[in-house]
Amino acid sequence: MAYANPEVIAKAGFEKVAHLPFIFDSQLAYHRDGSRFLIDRGLGAWDPQNRGADQKPLAPSTRSIKNYADRLINFLEWCEVRSLDPMTCDYKRDLIGRYQKEMLKGIWSRDNKALSERTINVRVDTAVEYLSWMADKALRLPFLIPKVMRSVIVNNPRSSRGHLPKEVEVRDGKLHEAEGRLIFPHDEEVAAWLNRLYAKEDDGSTVGLIAELVLETGIRREEAASWRLDTLPINQEEWRIVNPLSQIDQQAVVVTLRYGTKGKEYGRDHGDKIGPSGEILVPLPMALKLHHYREKVRPKALGMAIRKGVGLTEQRKIQAESVHLFLKPASGMRYTGKNILDAWCSVKHTRGWSPHRGRHYWACTTLWRKLQLHVLFLEEALKTKINDEVLGSIRSNALSIIRLEIQPQLRHVSDQTTLLYLRWIADRLHTNLNLHEHWVEKLGEGGHGDDS
Repeated sequence: MAYANPEVIAKAGFEKVAHLPFIFDSQLAYHRDGSRFLIDRGLGAWDPQNRGADQKPLAPSTRSIKNYADRLINFLEWCEVRSLDPMTCDYKRDLIGRYQKEMLKGIWSRDNKALSERTINVRVDTAVEYLSWMADKALRLPFLIPKVMRSVIVNNPRSSRGHLPKEVEVRDGKLHEAEGRLIFPHDEEVAAWLNRLYAKEDDGSTVGLIAELVLETGIRREEAASWRLDTLPINQEEWRIVNPLSQIDQQAVVVTLRYGTKGKEYGRDHGDKIGPSGEILVPLPMALKLHHYREKVRPKALGMAIRKGVGLTEQRKIQAESVHLFLKPASGMRYTGKNILDAWCSVKHTRGWSPHRGRHYWACTTLWRKLQLHVLFLEEALKTKINDEVLGSIRSNALSIIRLEIQPQLRHVSDQTTLLYLRWIADRLHTNLNLHEHWVEKLGEGGHGDDS
């Protein structure tokens, strides 16, 4: 997979596809069909539901298209290694009987270990989309996808019976994905890891601050990388503090995020996706740290970039184009999401610890802290007899906290992610709260996004 220079592509008259990836085959030749599929998918001209019939398509995000490309390349490589032609691939015989089975057994994986059901399902889904697109474009014979009925819980905001099981049609052979559980490092381990990050030479003060921002607010790494110089207003008098009468360490500042956010893409600006706007709360102590970095630390990094400019005009241009808050101390260049991930994992850390897991860590620790009084009440009740009324109180309060505080802060939190948080609370309490059942019942009024 590769990307062309968007400026060159735009000048050639193809600005609409300048941001889309394309594929080379094993002979380093342009893979025409695969690249055409990514163009149609990226522009919203074809999707698996409408098959090109929608007159107002919603194009996937840049990140989604990259994921489609990665999964398509995996399938095309498998076809070539197995001497299979996508023009003749069969769903049951080849996709389920061979491609899926080889991933389940670890035959087709990087480290010869079985892949997760989730990974396998999305890979097969992409292969199904590609072969369906080929059939629609008359590049192969019709591609048949056997369907079966499965019972699922579907939240319907317009129905009082929206929490009841509903029969839906899914492709035959799709794997059942195991219910996940969140496991985090102990708080002491997280603190030690963050200290190691801050102690790094050269860039420790910056990457440590980025990591702490994720842990304190639950933002995504792309949102941290896209954080602008004025995302937190430069003038402190313009800070909107929601609870100014509280103690300073309990106060929070309202901040609006629009760059690098999840959801529909409205354009690009300085390399960042412009997504849906959303407000989050930044603890006041964290906001003061960001302000100090902006005033005292960032100018030194920016100076490194400015000095590379030849002449005053070019130097002023570099300064004007430097819109991101977090800059690399050695070069003055902005951090990308990949840079943040690499820095996050550059010091000793527990297995699976990542910025995305840090986002969940914020949600669960916030939920646990808010529930402390109710937890003490529960623990006292458990000394004698489990009381359904007490358990119901814990459930109700947990759901209220998630709905009123955690979901607005994280934005785009799916019901599946909410279940993970509720299951984490149940695991920590060492008791069965029947959280899945009551979550479906209590929040059957509507979904909350499609991603965590």
